[in-house]
Amino acid sequence: MKDLRESNRLILSACVVAALLFLVSRDAIADSLTLFGGVGKGSPVGAAGDVITINQTTGAGTIVGHPDAITGLTGLAFDSAGTLYGSTISGSLPPTGPPGRTSTLVIINPNNGAQIGLAHNITAGGTPISITDLAVQPGTNILFGTSLDEVTFTNSIYTIDPTGVALLEGNTGVTGATLGFAPDGTLYMTSATFDETGAQTGIFLHTLDPNTGTILSTTPVHGPNSTDLFHIGGLAVRPTDGLLFVSARPADVATEGDVYTLTATGQLTFVGDTGIGDLGDVDFRPAAVAEPATFALLVTWSGILGAARWRRGNDRGRPR
Repeated sequence: MKDLRESNRLILSACVVAALLFLVSRDAIADSLTLFGGVGKGSPVGAAGDVITINQTTGAGTIVGHPDAITGLTGLAFDSAGTLYGSTISGSLPPTGPPGRTSTLVIINPNNGAQIGLAHNITAGGTPISITDLAVQPGTNILFGTSLDEVTFTNSIYTIDPTGVALLEGNTGVTGATLGFAPDGTLYMTSATFDETGAQTGIFLHTLDPNTGTILSTTPVHGPNSTDLFHIGGLAVRPTDGLLFVSARPADVATEGDVYTLTATGQLTFVGDTGIGDLGDVDFRPAAVAEPATFALLVTWSGILGAARWRRGNDRGRPR
């Protein structure tokens, strides 16, 4: 009978440990599904530079916070440790704004939107450059950015270190605006084409060689109505199923806070309006690592199980 009671206690303890492990894994999965956005242009509800979370079913946005005096975010990217990088830009493309746009790299606290440390000017070969989107490569944690040339209107791919020093990987040869890595390392980018008057004529989804910027595949993008044209400002790949989420607006609308899904075959599907502002970029927060207190609790329970087994073994050897 005593052995039975001891066994029951061991089973109960094991169940508690299993429950704790389940809770940790459940929270990690939930965190991996959190979609964040950085507001590029403001609205009466939110301000340019706000960091928000986005409901993936309705598109509704919730303001997390604002990193210092940032006046707009063009890029947003998490590394595997949960560090959130953001990029800013100094103005609009010519002729709307002056030539020579520049960008800074900031680190953002995803829990409250506060800026961590100083902003760093993004430079290549010592020359300031502008960055219109960010993405982190899985497995390497290398930060990538894309920059649009103000003369040729083609974009180039750079790697960027945490101090803002950028290294050119290559030019895509198209007018690209967004970047996003899939969990398997596939690098996606969207681009647009324009006529001589500046009117948009097409939109495309590409895969790229991250080492050279070379386009590997091109797929036309179709809106909910097949003739619709869209401006896509940010792109992220959901880690659980590879579905692309983009911030986008119709090409004839000046600003909008809409979120869409985008399939690998180029189909855009409307999710909803954030209600906060035009998004410069979006990204998914990686799975959380269990906090030290959680690990300590699990270790404690493991110790209890070990002690119980030791005690049970000793009891069996004692005279009764």
